[in-house]
Amino acid sequence: MPSSPPHSAATARPKLVLLVEDSPIIAMNTEALLMELDVGGVRTAATVAEALALIEAEPFDLAILDLQLGDEDCLPVADRLAALNVPIVFATGFGDELAAGGLVRSGRILKKPYGFAELERILSEA
Repeated sequence: MPSSPPHSAATARPKLVLLVEDSPIIAMNTEALLMELDVGGVRTAATVAEALALIEAEPFDLAILDLQLGDEDCLPVADRLAALNVPIVFATGFGDELAAGGLVRSGRILKKPYGFAELERILSEA
């Protein structure tokens, strides 16, 4: 793992991040990187149903959603989070064409593969 640069006290990190990712390896790596970036906690879901249950159980400060979860997409999760005014980041290998095509109307795109620097940028913007 890369060493993390020092964070300024003025940089507020999310207290709780929802990570919706169906690849266990990507989920574990992303969770470890987020914790290294000083987020308060991460809750992980691999399906839309799991994510919706977590959303009802806890208030999230940020969500990172894999756009494609096996044979389902995460748009129902995004809709629920948007209704709660939770900032959303879409993690995908598809890239900018999603935003250009209007599929992702709100939220930022985090291109896969991503790492420490990209997650740090997303947290700084959130």
